[in-house]
Amino acid sequence: MGTTEVSTQPLTAETLATMMLDGVGTRFAHTSRVAHQATIARQILDDPWRDVLVDAAWLHDIGYNAELSATGFHPLDGARWLRDQGWSVEICRLVAWHTGAGTEAGLRGLNAVLTGDFEAPPAHAQAALAWADLTSSPTGERCTASERLQEILDRYPPDSVVHQATTANLEGLLDVAREVEIDIEAAQGRP
Repeated sequence: MGTTEVSTQPLTAETLATMMLDGVGTRFAHTSRVAHQATIARQILDDPWRDVLVDAAWLHDIGYNAELSATGFHPLDGARWLRDQGWSVEICRLVAWHTGAGTEAGLRGLNAVLTGDFEAPPAHAQAALAWADLTSSPTGERCTASERLQEILDRYPPDSVVHQATTANLEGLLDVAREVEIDIEAAQGRP
């Protein structure tokens, strides 16, 4: 069975991520931490986003699976594949737009494709997934958003689209992460 074939049994998001990210570097370790962080952040969301955040976290990076690569832009490739497999529109929207993907789509000349295929999720839902992603190191450890963003800038050369998008989104992503942390602390009754 190829990695893009799905069994007739319904798969959980975790099982699908395990299958799709097997052998894709440390992507599964990162994804596992993102899902853990999403279980913390989900409390600040209303339905339907609260119900789908953790699944979207498990699935946010499946577009890194080479067999799914159509555009080379992992959020869009993953979201399109998930849509074709019957995953909910909310999960697909979160995957497509995760962690500032709109900026990178623009730099890649894919903005019209992204916006044509997937409506952007509400800002608060995007923020919760971005926080979960940004507080998860590439190898699955908890980190700060600042550490994660610096790691991305260090890993990608300045002329890469990822570096350019991260630079363009830097302050906004740091602000989003701070706001989500404040919301989580308030939801947990901490001042």
